[in-house]
Amino acid sequence: MADIPFTSNHLLPVTGTALVVALCVYRASEFRKLNHIPSVGSPGLLGSYSTAFKSLTDSSKIVQEGYNKYKMGAFKVPNLGHWVVVLNRNHVNDIVSASDKELSFHAAIEDYVRPAYTFGPQITHDAYHYSIMKSQLTHNLSAILPDVADEIAAALDEIVDLTEKEWKCVPVLETVEKVACRASNRAFVGYPLCRDSDWIELNTQLTNAIIKEGLLLSLFPNFVMPLAAKFATKTANRVKRGARHLAPIITERLKHMKEYGKQWNDKPDDFLQWCLDEGKETSADLLAARMFAINFAAIHTSSNTFAQALYCLAANPQYIQSLREEVQTTLGKDGWTKEALFKLRKVESFLKETQRFEGNASLGVKRRALKDITLSDGTLIPKGTYLCVASHAIHRDPHVYEDPDVFDPYRYTKLQDKQGDGSRHQLVAVSPESLMFGIGKAVCPGRFFAAMMLKLMFVHIILSYDLKLGDVSCPASVCMGPAIVANPSADAMIRRRCDEQFC
Repeated sequence: MADIPFTSNHLLPVTGTALVVALCVYRASEFRKLNHIPSVGSPGLLGSYSTAFKSLTDSSKIVQEGYNKYKMGAFKVPNLGHWVVVLNRNHVNDIVSASDKELSFHAAIEDYVRPAYTFGPQITHDAYHYSIMKSQLTHNLSAILPDVADEIAAALDEIVDLTEKEWKCVPVLETVEKVACRASNRAFVGYPLCRDSDWIELNTQLTNAIIKEGLLLSLFPNFVMPLAAKFATKTANRVKRGARHLAPIITERLKHMKEYGKQWNDKPDDFLQWCLDEGKETSADLLAARMFAINFAAIHTSSNTFAQALYCLAANPQYIQSLREEVQTTLGKDGWTKEALFKLRKVESFLKETQRFEGNASLGVKRRALKDITLSDGTLIPKGTYLCVASHAIHRDPHVYEDPDVFDPYRYTKLQDKQGDGSRHQLVAVSPESLMFGIGKAVCPGRFFAAMMLKLMFVHIILSYDLKLGDVSCPASVCMGPAIVANPSADAMIRRRCDEQFC
């Protein structure tokens, strides 16, 4: 019998079948290890995949079902790649007290986003940008605030593009993403790059691209990941495109650093310069990837919450006047300063209530067990298990919050007045009952910058514009896997105020 030639046409189905078989074997093995933890969703191996597909658009409902059924215990839910053990509020202290060698945030993120492939290996090998966030970025908020505020005003004016007294329907998320990107990059790469249309497009598209690529890569076993990444990601193209913008700026700054040293009087005060000052990277390619990592975290957080907040404000216009009065009084005394933003209690409460009510994730506080651990209630978590907390369900728990399904924009000012502890209910504060920025050692290092951004954007809208819902209303948020994001289909009506002040 003649040999049958084995061509590339045969390779794809054979490889695909092998991957499916390997994934099913892994899923069955993982299920046996976690058999002592109850499951949510359809029963059996095939049923778990059915639930995993449902979770792509209905994760909050699935997690809420488990939260209601198992009260304060742990349960597990499937996603397309593996099982996730979902912890409750009484487990949060277990996460906080665990060491990084026991429960790792970075190991969990590595498997969700695959940063070594979606950004570049140097991002995971040396994440020095985290320390810059905690130190220079946070400590320099007062210095960068005027420039960021200026960029927000300019961006809104150009992007919304209103004439006098005109009501205009705008796509909320799309508009907010552009404003947040420009404002953030005023602090990250400075003017004029923060206004470059190609740089803005590149970074506003970044979040969706990274999430999609990370989700696709999660379907492949580790041994084929390098090969899969070549076809599943556009990392090289992104970096090349970003490096073209950064290269002349970096060259000029390095020249001035060498020429003037510490005597460089008008040295830029932005994230790119702080990275250059570290002396670890001078390549445009490497720094482009680093800036993408910063933008991915910053724009996603600020634009998502701000878009949700604007839609909630448009849906509740009865609160605009009291917010406006607080802003006008405070800025009239203290101007556009960090101290003034700190005093805006109603604004801060509105933003924090938006985070609580709308949410940013059905599953937050991601971790991966690097060794077998036993939780305080005796639950065994095997090595390799992915862990999350039912954060949105906790934020909607009637045992935690009074009338949790009611949007109460001044909820947190009332709690501050009642409990006499202002710091506990600030926008940046974290606790087992408030998990919007994470908790523990892996709490979001850029949350102070994010809070400043949110307040500045919100304040500018309140002072300069009127808002209302359009003829067609829709949910402010939608589920994308475990993430809760601002609805890309949500629109709002906006017009410039006739009696603008302090603008």
